[in-house]
Amino acid sequence: GPLAGRPGLLLAEACEYNRSFHHHRPVVASIANVEADHLDIYGSLDAVIEAFAGFAALLPDEADGGRLLIGHDGAHRREITAGLRCRVETIGFAPAADWVVSTDVASGRVSLAGPGGVSVSWTNAMPGEHNALNSAVAAALAVGLGADAGVVGRSLSAFRGLDRRLQCLGDRPHPAGGSIRVFDDYGHHPTEIDATLRALRRAEQPEGRIVCVFQPHQHSRTRFLLDEFATSFEQADIVIVPHIYFVRDSEAEKQKVSAADLVDRLRGRGVRAMHLYPFEAIVEQLENVCRPGDLLVVMGAGPVWRIAREYLAGGGKA
Repeated sequence: GPLAGRPGLLLAEACEYNRSFHHHRPVVASIANVEADHLDIYGSLDAVIEAFAGFAALLPDEADGGRLLIGHDGAHRREITAGLRCRVETIGFAPAADWVVSTDVASGRVSLAGPGGVSVSWTNAMPGEHNALNSAVAAALAVGLGADAGVVGRSLSAFRGLDRRLQCLGDRPHPAGGSIRVFDDYGHHPTEIDATLRALRRAEQPEGRIVCVFQPHQHSRTRFLLDEFATSFEQADIVIVPHIYFVRDSEAEKQKVSAADLVDRLRGRGVRAMHLYPFEAIVEQLENVCRPGDLLVVMGAGPVWRIAREYLAGGGKA
């Protein structure tokens, strides 16, 4: 690639919260998807898209190395890329994308076909189509920056995952025999939750049920996306919801929605759901609820991870 052999490569993950990513001055950037989030700041999806367009506009001209890799689907690419002077390439599962991703769910094998006949393949340790796409974005960026495709594929195959992203913590033996497999995940947006639960269902194929403990993150996010949250647990058999994690919101916002509101919506859709608190009570409930062959996944951006570790350790104070 045009940057092959040049020093000073800095890789950073940007966040759209409060438009903080407008303070960056990238040369190469990727936008995998764009959705309604941080609506306490933006107020609408249109404003989120406008902010991403502003971020993309920070990229230099193509002649100066500017390049944007953007999701072919789900990233509002037409609105975001309009008028850009950088090089724009799309990536996704659609055959029309510039970088075409394909994956085999059973084996975790991922393949990427790019411009000029570039081909990269690897085996993902982290299951799910969303993780296949994430790793493919990394591969496309690396190859575009001059990395050898073979080295990229081997490196991605060697990657074993990271904390709190579909992290398998281990198996908890059950007194009646058998065990419960325990996962921890940071997902706290409806799309993340749905993708994670589907990935676990397909990859693990549990003999028993999927039990999900989900702690909503922010009252404003829960209120704005309550309907979306209510539809994101279709792959879970039991959902336990502690109090919403209170962060960044006002006391007035805190009074507008509660965990019980989400539980009511889930029950209205036929999901077996309950609201429990404190964490100690949830660990105790898991002792009674979980059966041999079940899969337990604890999800959220707050301190809910403690529940997974306490349950795996055999209960106790959380």
